Amino acid sequence: MQKDVRTNFEEKVSYIARAVTGMTITDHSSFLAVDCGLPSDTFNVLVIRDMSARAELLATVDRFNAKGFPLAVWFWKNDVEDADLAEFTRHGPWHAETHVAMCADLSEIQALSLPITELEIKQAITASGLLQFGEAIAALFGDSDEGRQVLTYFQRLSEHSPGMFPAMLHYLGTFHGTVVATGTLFVGSETIGIYDIATHADYRRRGFGSAMFQYLLKEACTWNRRFCVLQASQEGLGIYEKAGFRAVGTVQTFENRGHGLAAL
Repeated sequence: MQKDVRTNFEEKVSYIARAVTGMTITDHSSFLAVDCGLPSDTFNVLVIRDMSARAELLATVDRFNAKGFPLAVWFWKNDVEDADLAEFTRHGPWHAETHVAMCADLSEIQALSLPITELEIKQAITASGLLQFGEAIAALFGDSDEGRQVLTYFQRLSEHSPGMFPAMLHYLGTFHGTVVATGTLFVGSETIGIYDIATHADYRRRGFGSAMFQYLLKEACTWNRRFCVLQASQEGLGIYEKAGFRAVGTVQTFENRGHGLAAL
């Protein structure tokens, strides 16, 4: 099932880039690289499937470095040998995050309802709604260049008809007119994935994130997909396990921000 989590992630991060001018994809048997056309490691992604094509992999990394584009490098543990990972990290990228790959059989779980008075969750189906979603995600980065680039990404995305991307479903949770939570469903070829669950800094620890998760899980059950996948931080692990998700692997993310990736 770890491969199913990775496949859904790959499909998600490359989905929009396959349709939007100015974004490019390198889909090699050993890796997937997505260049969103902006200096943003939220959307510039390299997924390493294995290290058998080292020269091609490093040439791809060099292209991001040459443009001064930050890049997030994703490894699914067991896809890359520890020795190869250690050698790779010695040449520049630094470890940013570790998450737990999780999966649930939707036929075996029951989505709970966590009603919060006056919390309204709706899909962002208009340009203005997509901009609101982008503003909420960008705010997570504070007053940083990454936050500004994330907002630019969604501004560009909002110029396209939402109907162009039927498999990418963004949701907004509003409370007294304020966007307090976000979430995304991605309907992949075999599984459905839950992403981007986040809560506004001023509204955390009030159940809004949990309510968004339960809402997305309920929505996921309406699609013709048996399995739902996600990647959890240690902080969020408990709520997903209680909902019926089980750990199927470990995901590590590395970044080249501020670090040149030298040739191996």
